[in-house]
Amino acid sequence: MSVLRLTQVTDLHLGPDPEFETRGVATLGSFKAVLQQIDQQGRGADLLLLTGDLASDCQPGAYRQLNQLLKAQDRRALWLPGNHDDVTSMTQCLPDYPRCMTFESGNWGILMIDSCKPGEPGGELSQSQLQRVAEGLQQLAGKFVLVAMHHSPVDLHSKWLDRHRIANRQQLHQLLSAHGNVRAVVFGHVHQQYEGDWQGIPVYAAPSSCVQFERFCDEFALSDQPPGYRYLELHPDGRLITTVAYLTVN
Repeated sequence: MSVLRLTQVTDLHLGPDPEFETRGVATLGSFKAVLQQIDQQGRGADLLLLTGDLASDCQPGAYRQLNQLLKAQDRRALWLPGNHDDVTSMTQCLPDYPRCMTFESGNWGILMIDSCKPGEPGGELSQSQLQRVAEGLQQLAGKFVLVAMHHSPVDLHSKWLDRHRIANRQQLHQLLSAHGNVRAVVFGHVHQQYEGDWQGIPVYAAPSSCVQFERFCDEFALSDQPPGYRYLELHPDGRLITTVAYLTVN
């Protein structure tokens, strides 16, 4: 069996038109540059894992641009919502990329979780979402599982960001631990690279494809790090190899 190669790109913050900027960064141009570098690094055929905040403020135009770009470049992609997204608009405006709760390839399964609490920046899984997680894990029984979601389940030692952690994270951890084959969790939202351990489950965050947050800050602050993304290789024997790359300017 072959290795499942993924590229996690997160927190795109696309706007209603191609010229939209956030914090001085043209987000569509930045995302295009990330895709170009992924191609140059020989990973263009990777399955893209888009872990939320695809739009800056739920704009349908952001999702339409994303759909058009991914389709024009013949990309494969999975997506899940972030706190700046609207699932209804995403479903309507990403017609070539239907929402997928689980994805299976060889010995691996990917479980896509909606960790968003309506109207709030922080994360919390509703009872219906927890039920979907349980059902997804049952569907993926017998496979190694990678869990993807938007919010962090762990403390990043950044006071303002840690207020956004998944409120009922312990309940989620119990579900994932009981499955027995969850190999790792990947998330976005925090706009920075992170590798850690969540009570025995490896956890990884990817930097944003636009702007990064300063680490270990009590209050909001931006870092000068460039746009980034995370590569993942899921091996048939359950091994997971991952690394982060940042956009380089020639």
